[in-house]
Amino acid sequence: MKNKKKASRGRGITYLLLALAAVLLLGSAVGSTRAALTYYSENYTAEIQVHQIGVSLLENGDVVSSRNYVNDRFQETGGALLTKMLGKEEKLVLGKKYNEKLTVSNSGSIDEYVRVRIYKYWTEKDSDRKVTTLSPDLIKLNLVNTGQWVESNPGVKDKECTELYYKGILPSGSTAAEFADGISIDGQLAAEAEIKQEGNTITTTYKYDGVEFHVNVEVDAVQTHNAQDAILSAWGVDAASLGIL
Repeated sequence: MKNKKKASRGRGITYLLLALAAVLLLGSAVGSTRAALTYYSENYTAEIQVHQIGVSLLENGDVVSSRNYVNDRFQETGGALLTKMLGKEEKLVLGKKYNEKLTVSNSGSIDEYVRVRIYKYWTEKDSDRKVTTLSPDLIKLNLVNTGQWVESNPGVKDKECTELYYKGILPSGSTAAEFADGISIDGQLAAEAEIKQEGNTITTTYKYDGVEFHVNVEVDAVQTHNAQDAILSAWGVDAASLGIL
């Protein structure tokens, strides 16, 4: 059995920060691997001051990645999530909640609206081929402060992407309330098995054998100028109806 957490590409509007995280589970032992951060950005055309915008992703109080415009150029820092989730020689336990406090700070010089996208899915080992027989819901990223982070289409089961919109303006220099505080792999995963009997031989094959789990976190921001139209153009949502203005 091998479960791996990593990240994939995402689309940016005004600004996008894609956080990559990797956790490797092999048998009963766990090790961590590092992954490089990938950024993708493009200018938003409606009077956006891209040179003033910036955002950082925080994990357990520490900045793990950021991108800010400083001295006429973008400065980037990056790392990997979950590198400190387990202690030395500690084994990953199904059903156990691990500390994973995630939030966003406005590290730019202008106020902004912020969106977080969380992708959860399974693939075959060392492959991009998705495994649709395992539910993304088995990957438990515990969401908190749901009054401050508005979820689009809440209550939908087995969805790969969860979109969270920060309610209100995130001022320059401010840090948002956490949107997650822990992660675990549902113990129900161990019950996902196929049992075959041939004569006196019974074979049990777990569905998680040879698969990897993925959690991708994307953060992007939109300027506050002409916010209603800017958010509709950038994110395709009605900010007033969603209740984030």
